[in-house]
Amino acid sequence: MQHAVNSIIKGCIEAAERTPQKPAIYYSGHTISYKDLHEQVLRTAQSLHEHSVKRGDRVLFYGEKSPHFVRTYLACHLVGAIAVPVDVQMPMDELSKVYHRVQPALALFPATKTWPFPFQEWGEGFMSDSRYPIERFPTPDEVADLLFTTGTTGQKKGVLLTHENIWAGATNSNIFIGNTSEDSEIIPLPLHHAFGLRRLRTNLMLGASVHLINGFMFPKQIFEAIELGATGLCMVPSGLEVIKKLTKNTYDAQLSKLSYIEFGSMPMDAATKAELMDKLPHTKLCMHYGLTEVAANIFIEFHEHHNHLQTLGRPSPNVEIGIMNESGKLLSDGELGEIVVKGSVQTPGYWQDDELSQSSIKNGWFRTGDLALITPEGFVELKGRNDDVINVGGKKVFPQEIEDTINQHPDIKDSVCIAVTARLLGEQIKAYVEMEPSKRFDKEGIIEYLRAFLEPYKIPAQFEVIASIPKTSWDVLGNEGP
Repeated sequence: MQHAVNSIIKGCIEAAERTPQKPAIYYSGHTISYKDLHEQVLRTAQSLHEHSVKRGDRVLFYGEKSPHFVRTYLACHLVGAIAVPVDVQMPMDELSKVYHRVQPALALFPATKTWPFPFQEWGEGFMSDSRYPIERFPTPDEVADLLFTTGTTGQKKGVLLTHENIWAGATNSNIFIGNTSEDSEIIPLPLHHAFGLRRLRTNLMLGASVHLINGFMFPKQIFEAIELGATGLCMVPSGLEVIKKLTKNTYDAQLSKLSYIEFGSMPMDAATKAELMDKLPHTKLCMHYGLTEVAANIFIEFHEHHNHLQTLGRPSPNVEIGIMNESGKLLSDGELGEIVVKGSVQTPGYWQDDELSQSSIKNGWFRTGDLALITPEGFVELKGRNDDVINVGGKKVFPQEIEDTINQHPDIKDSVCIAVTARLLGEQIKAYVEMEPSKRFDKEGIIEYLRAFLEPYKIPAQFEVIASIPKTSWDVLGNEGP
């Protein structure tokens, strides 16, 4: 039996041995102790074994937020199988494609639907009467998870994560936020996706408690969890906006009782950051930048780094961050290039995609596709994505910089910039703008305003007023999403 704790499942089982009566999961008015969770994981693992699931096999399962998910996920790790949770809202044709790409040894889904492949019904019935005999825990280099995430082309990428990867991601997050076994975290986020799943791992490996809440539409459930003693919360900025609206902006009475909140998966505007700092002066307000492939690798804490809130923050513990040019050379502070990441969080590659796996690594560094520079103080300042760059007369322009500037105009509520074909320059910039209520569009006035902040070639050649800017999942610029 291994002695070093180097996997989530080993940390969780050791927590069950230390504090068997402690709550592991709060869910829908019920509490599951670490002793009960341990028992359920062993019985689910035995059921996997009885269905001939072997080490290295894939297990495809329904990604709902429930105790079924938690014990299935941990049981996969215990038997050495690869956990493949899928979005409950994934269309049937996409799900079928994933099934055939993965070729799982077993699929576990509720019998409430007809699925386009053979499956076993999961739930209480998928627990053997016997307990799985633990002969060994997985080694760090064994693959633990296969998570599907949408790439920039729309094609789903199958990200492979080893036990070392997920352990390192959870450990690094714990170090930054300061989590301990005494914490009790509210998780309203999906568990099939990197952010919510990382927070689940982060807590269970410590022996902390989790409150599984179904989204942000019922703030009362979140507030009830706080009354039960929750100390932390993970959320996306759009979830905060829902809570603000549903509580008529009185959310601070409850959220101020939390020790920490971790935000991620989409941008947060400066005004919201300032509001949170004002309303929650004693709560640690963290925000991460990350990708499924390399976990949360940059963090910022609003109060501590209040003079650098326009940046992503600094590298998370135990992770190296560099800025690289197109030829693979690491650049100095202040030079613009691609964010690259190195560390134990780094994926070994993509499922059945050697070309993508190889092109994602440059000189041992994982390429994020995001463009940034590092300030003299060591903060990473995001500028855009490689594939978002607009080439105006041979000069690179980053839409986010222009949008941020346009949005500072008092008459403009929001904007988005795209490239349009130009006869002479190759590409021009077109800005779609959403005006503030009752404000009139004044093209010349806006251009005059932009001249004070932008070089001439960065000023949009075309403008179009639209009723509202479409909102899509930012996914940290295509990265660790909700």
